[in-house]
Amino acid sequence: MLFRSRLAEVTVATKALSLFCNTSTLNIKVKTFDVTMFTNSWDAFISGTAGGSLTLSGAYDPTVTTGPASVLTAQIALNQAGTTTAVIFYPAGNNAGAGTSHTFSALLTDYQEDPAVGKEVPFSVTLQMTGQDVIAQL
Repeated sequence: MLFRSRLAEVTVATKALSLFCNTSTLNIKVKTFDVTMFTNSWDAFISGTAGGSLTLSGAYDPTVTTGPASVLTAQIALNQAGTTTAVIFYPAGNNAGAGTSHTFSALLTDYQEDPAVGKEVPFSVTLQMTGQDVIAQL
């Protein structure tokens, strides 16, 4: 079955940011450790811990209570004070049968606004997972 990415949804710190986003990248990586011995003819590895990040980008909106600028920049101070940011990501939408949801705590590690003459003002943010990504089937 083909899933449409236009239905993707994301909530950051309980604020729905889907209306402002036009791209998202979920990146999950698993560390590996080399256990190759002198006499092995092939490399050998064991699996380690997993981690990941979610990168979002889209149209800047400075609306005080709901726009991504205020929601995301507020998280920087909260993260620095020791609070993590709640994130829920639905790559194919939040409907039964629409794949999976990802629920995790994150730290905001990168926020950018990139204005250019004659274009919309885009933003991008990277949210680094801290702890487990709880993946649920919808």
